[in-house]
Amino acid sequence: MRLIFRTAGLLAAATAVIASGGMAAGQAGAAGTPRSGPAECVPVPRAVCGTVRVPLVRARPELGGTTVAFALIGHRDTSRPVKGTVTINPGGPGNSAIASASQYAQMYRALLEDHDLLLVDPRGVNRSGPVACGALGSLPATRDGFVRAIGECGRTLGARGRGYTSAETADDIDAVRARLRIERLDLLGESYGTYLMTVYAQRHPGRVRSVVLSSAYPLDFDMWARPNASAARRSLRLVCGRSAGACDGYRVLRDVARLAQRLHARPVPYTLDGPQRLLDDTALAAIVYDSAKSAPAGIGDVPAMVRDALRGDTNALVDAARRVAPLSGSALRREEQQPFNPELAAAVMCNDYPTLWNRRSPVAARLRQFSAGRAALPERAYWPFGKTAWTSMSYDQGDACVRWPDRRGPVQPTGGPFPDVPVLVVSGDLDADTPTAVGRQAARQFRRAAVVEAPNVGHVAEQEPSGCVAAIQTGFIRDLRVPGTSCLAGIPPAPVRP
Repeated sequence: MRLIFRTAGLLAAATAVIASGGMAAGQAGAAGTPRSGPAECVPVPRAVCGTVRVPLVRARPELGGTTVAFALIGHRDTSRPVKGTVTINPGGPGNSAIASASQYAQMYRALLEDHDLLLVDPRGVNRSGPVACGALGSLPATRDGFVRAIGECGRTLGARGRGYTSAETADDIDAVRARLRIERLDLLGESYGTYLMTVYAQRHPGRVRSVVLSSAYPLDFDMWARPNASAARRSLRLVCGRSAGACDGYRVLRDVARLAQRLHARPVPYTLDGPQRLLDDTALAAIVYDSAKSAPAGIGDVPAMVRDALRGDTNALVDAARRVAPLSGSALRREEQQPFNPELAAAVMCNDYPTLWNRRSPVAARLRQFSAGRAALPERAYWPFGKTAWTSMSYDQGDACVRWPDRRGPVQPTGGPFPDVPVLVVSGDLDADTPTAVGRQAARQFRRAAVVEAPNVGHVAEQEPSGCVAAIQTGFIRDLRVPGTSCLAGIPPAPVRP
């Protein structure tokens, strides 16, 4: 591996480490070493950037290497030694940590008083050797087209596709840690980042001081998405229960069931960027799922939107379909955090996630295995959406990877041992993407895990505007215990449109 800094002289700053293991990025200017400016690094004070060259597949050096980029934001109080280094992954898979530097510096400004913040772009994303397979450059209009495009992506990548796994990415983070001479890391993962940071903890347990998992799911999760359907029902009941009578949750669910049946029989045509698409029961499932994921924004519109559609006015529903479902039958949002790489996302999820078929079977057999498995599912587990609609709307579950061609690729282990360190799991109680029930499963992977449920928010709860959740996470990282959570009571309910 070789370490490259983008500004001359920063190698000296990188090797200026302190006893606790943090890089003295904040001391670079005082020592007369040039800092990297915003154009070369990130628009955040006291930041330096660099890259590490690593093998693409560590077990197969003949496949060559790739470049991993990082940004290190130094703590503000340089009169005292840094207390630790927090590394954050924003999820996806396919999202860039470095692109979110300003957001994280603001969100965790209190933590940055005495902690450094390490942001590593996952391999294949943004500054870390972006991967491209061509097939997902524009999103197909149908679920079948989406699944076929993922398969084509795998064929294009060939053997190099095996380099895009959570295990290789976790080892990249550790390569950066080692080169910066950081003894241990506090891990903070959001969404898929909770999966990645769990893999890091699994592979490098001695390098972990604490773990914060926000919107978490375990390594072994239900690819049939049954907990997510249950969470979507719960979200609508909770929103209505807190609406001061603006809606009744059980009536809304019955209305969703009626509308799903109607749209299954008579989909509503609409256009998106030219081509015609269909708003069917799968698209309805995606709309409700995404509304719960993005709560409080959007979830309060669902009762009126469904009621109006049953009365013949589908305008609001079509607008929601355009926002949420560029794929009819896949909730991959075009407005995902940018830069977002869907081709990297496809490779990671198809390499790592559990499958609903035998990986070693040919595609035709896999398709039969998937169909048989879905046929055996009880419809009641997916009410009011229907099992076919619900298991077809997610871009990373169901049959998304059924055509991925690598039949003998890497398999991510789902068991431990995991480090015996303090772990905090944070879930939003309206989140249908990574609901609290699934977060509790993630917590059970560790011996010392606490779960905090934030009311009235959806996915990645620390993005709520009050700063309460981020403060709880900050206190946990500082003191290795859950601080007071009384501020959660101040998060207001989602507004409900009459």
